[in-house]
Amino acid sequence: MKASNLKIGQILINSGAITEEQLEEVLKKQKTSKKRIADILVEDGIVTEQQVCKALEKQLLIPYLDLDTVQIDPEQMANLIPENLAQQYMVLPIALEGRFLTIAVADPLNYKAFNDIAIYTKLKIKPVIAEPTKINNKFRELYASQKAYDDAKEFVASQQMSDKTKEEAEEAAKAEASGNDQPIIRFVNNMMEEAVYQKASDIHIEPMEKCMRIRFRIDGNCQIYMETAPELIPSVTSRIKFIGNMNIAEKRIPQDGRINYKVGGMEIDLRISVLPSMFGEKIVMRITTSLGMELKKENIGFLPENLKKFEHLVASHRGIILVTGATGSGKSTTLYTGLRSIMRDEINIITVENPVEMIVPGITQVNINEKAGLTFAAALRSILRQDPDVIMIGEIRDGETANIAVSAAITGHLVLSTLHTYDAPSSVARLVDMGIEPYMVSSALLGIIAQKLVLRLCKECKQPYSPSQEERMSLNLPLDDENITLYKPCGCEKCNKKGYKGRIAVHEIMLFTHVIKRAVTKNISSDELRDVAIEDGMIPMTENVRRLVLQGITSYEVFIDVTISND
Repeated sequence: MKASNLKIGQILINSGAITEEQLEEVLKKQKTSKKRIADILVEDGIVTEQQVCKALEKQLLIPYLDLDTVQIDPEQMANLIPENLAQQYMVLPIALEGRFLTIAVADPLNYKAFNDIAIYTKLKIKPVIAEPTKINNKFRELYASQKAYDDAKEFVASQQMSDKTKEEAEEAAKAEASGNDQPIIRFVNNMMEEAVYQKASDIHIEPMEKCMRIRFRIDGNCQIYMETAPELIPSVTSRIKFIGNMNIAEKRIPQDGRINYKVGGMEIDLRISVLPSMFGEKIVMRITTSLGMELKKENIGFLPENLKKFEHLVASHRGIILVTGATGSGKSTTLYTGLRSIMRDEINIITVENPVEMIVPGITQVNINEKAGLTFAAALRSILRQDPDVIMIGEIRDGETANIAVSAAITGHLVLSTLHTYDAPSSVARLVDMGIEPYMVSSALLGIIAQKLVLRLCKECKQPYSPSQEERMSLNLPLDDENITLYKPCGCEKCNKKGYKGRIAVHEIMLFTHVIKRAVTKNISSDELRDVAIEDGMIPMTENVRRLVLQGITSYEVFIDVTISND
């Protein structure tokens, strides 16, 4: 039998990747699911996408290409094959050499695709095999930015700003009735979708004198997504304010709004802040949904010892659990994870937030509205009459809220909240500054979790090395042990040449044991309390980072950064 006449199932059997029995089971499933055999095998965990590609490469003599190692020129390639045709056949244009177009394909047996693309492009097709997941990722990389630029150009051209007033352009941007085919609507949708795919935490839309700049905050740092014509500023602003239920006509004062948007089958919540500036209104859209992470306590990044402490805290029936850290350090994610871990029909959980960041089915969530008089304190007083077992307070900001939280804890409720301090011991001083007596702090608190996000080394390109004497001393390592290996950032296509990809949380958890309670009652300083807590078993945040360095998860430079910021 010729290789070209073989079906994918037989090719995988010939390569030893699957058995005849496994193929028969998959063929039964295919009758009802109508999916490709290879897709079912991958979904069931029988083979990996790469195994399928390698088997096809060996049988068909078509080379396999790892798309993570390839950089594609969007300007040239996106115009060769339209997106709808590329998606229809799951093909991706890679490179053009003379009359030969190299395309990555998921199914090299789909000869109709080769024929149609050859006719469309009037080029000779040179196929390579690649994983469907990686082809999908590159689709976004190749076509998303190009679509955004095309939509921006189309909008500017259609508006003809020199002949129309800005007010007319804004009115055009507001028009919802015509659906999602308007350029400005597509532009805003593409921007939000790209931010989600890149796992950005915030979108910054900044009006400037000669352009509109859009930046995404990824892994804690802002990166430019695009700069486009300043003519888009009023219309993009109006569109976002419209879908965020804000007053489009009001441009003199700050406004807040919210968008619920669906991307790839996932509901995404975006909080919007609009601030008047010199050349228009600056917009920051915070993506509050935890992207790429299930809300399970095992996924937060706790050390094994700290995970046990966290489980002990959330299993309590009364008292206050505080999560502290800077803005954007993942405090809310930790709180929601704790709530999810204790949710059950037998207990009544109520949250008070400003605003509600994540909708959790089965929990009563109250959104603060200070203009209407619904403050944290007012909401908490009402909540205590709602027979709660567990109360989550988005943030303790003032003495009144702190007092109510302490009273609730002492009268038999479990209270979870956040505080803006950089470490666990200084949170005690912060509560005392708010007017809570030290003996009340020691009676009410169960524990304080301080949290910070640090950069992860890119798994694909991190480089091993032997640490220097200075690094060994800083990390408290033996000076003469040659078997110790650390890792440093290098930079590759997968991490955008940064050397880091993603972040991980580091913690210190101070449990309010009898030793800590006595120390807090004496109203000792934060530095003295830190020393007592460490002696009592608290693992400092710097030790958490040190362990991540030794495990190759982060770098020595990150350790030094955390050490300096905690001094």
